[in-house]
Amino acid sequence: MYRYVITLGELKKLQKQGTVRLVDVREEESYKKGHIPEAVSIPYSEDQDFLEKFEKAGTIVICCDRGNLSAKVTLRMRKAGYPAYSLAGGYEGYRRFQK
Repeated sequence: MYRYVITLGELKKLQKQGTVRLVDVREEESYKKGHIPEAVSIPYSEDQDFLEKFEKAGTIVICCDRGNLSAKVTLRMRKAGYPAYSLAGGYEGYRRFQK
């Protein structure tokens, strides 16, 4: 389940190249308290048509709190044909790295 994982360093490289879409699947209030720059909020639990919000082009990186939900979402997206990856450590990993 965890084979489609990307590190924060790899994400930053993709962001510099402009070749990634970063999606934060946490609840809206968690996103508002803090999120990774360039992350778009699409709460997974609130959206029945989650996959319909994406094109199947370009790299998609999914971020949650610690990486568990994003791994499940990534697997679902991969099965549907999306080029998706889960961010290792999630937002908490990003926060720890910023200190």
